[in-house]
Amino acid sequence: MVPLLVRAQKNAPVKAGSPADILWDQSSLKQVSAGGGEYARMIQLHNGNLLCVYENRGSIQCTTSTDLGKNWLAPITVAASTPGVNMAVPGILELKDHSLLVSYNPRPHKINGAWDTTKRFAIVTKKSYDRGKTWKDERLIYEADYRFENGCWEPAQIQLPSGEIQLFYSDESVYVHSNEQNISVFRSKDGGLTWTSKPQITSFTPGHRDGMPVPIILAGTTDILYSIEDNAGGQFKPSVIRNSFNQNWQKTVGPNDVERNYALVPRLPDTVYAGAPYLSQLHNDQTLLSYQSTQNRGSNWELACMQVAIGNNKGRDFINASQPFIVPVNKHGLWNSLCVLDDDTIIALTSTDAYGSSAIWMIKGHLKPKN
Repeated sequence: MVPLLVRAQKNAPVKAGSPADILWDQSSLKQVSAGGGEYARMIQLHNGNLLCVYENRGSIQCTTSTDLGKNWLAPITVAASTPGVNMAVPGILELKDHSLLVSYNPRPHKINGAWDTTKRFAIVTKKSYDRGKTWKDERLIYEADYRFENGCWEPAQIQLPSGEIQLFYSDESVYVHSNEQNISVFRSKDGGLTWTSKPQITSFTPGHRDGMPVPIILAGTTDILYSIEDNAGGQFKPSVIRNSFNQNWQKTVGPNDVERNYALVPRLPDTVYAGAPYLSQLHNDQTLLSYQSTQNRGSNWELACMQVAIGNNKGRDFINASQPFIVPVNKHGLWNSLCVLDDDTIIALTSTDAYGSSAIWMIKGHLKPKN
């Protein structure tokens, strides 16, 4: 049994902009994947069910819960590994027509110590029209290099009110002589069946690595925001990149542009690693940001664990970071994400070995105003 440290109770709605804490209900702790798994991403479907996608043993899998996470159905394979290629880091979106669009990242690996030059890092999408039971309409959107150091990574997508889908990803394949990386976007206007032919760079810091974008449309506005891990200051820290619908990424957001802001208040020490951020939003318009951090845990990023901070309704000034999962300093809690339910229940997801063998775990929390 995991000790019950904090139990979250349902509270009156928290007004936008008011200081608050997240209370994490340790009694809601639940294992999602039967064993193994990383990069879990969860959404609540229009019928109220939860759908979680993740990578596991080189394939992309999905599982469904019909009781808000208490139980999970047997996983379904979305995209299977192929010889020499693992499928990684899925993103999931329910479109306006209730079809599902998953994106993922084929990643070749060395065989017998050598790269196969015919197998390339890529960005691929696939669709489901039956709430995740079957998947088809696979589309290869982009291919990078065959070498790890010139790959592409971590797709995630949103759908605008116009119906256009914007899929963001990290790209270092255009910087073959450096260690740089940008965030680029592809667009689809027909539900993910066809995509623009060339990527458009949306953010870039020369000499550094913008990475791991997670986009949202800021409620009540015409602004697109995405979080990134930003190493312009040394160790990775979360930043938020923004554009209006009218701006629409016509200009690449650089290191000193007003469309880029450091996310956390107060700033973390330079020695602290805080990577793999994930941006989300509550229905009262306050924003949430998770990240994996070594704060108070030593210097090994592979033993980082999940933190969740609360931002304002502009996606700025993220404060009051809390730790959803109880992770000893010799264990890890990595590649995390958030899902906000219709009633503003917050679900945190992590890949951790804190509760036995490594698996995907979830926990629920609620926002509570500060006294």
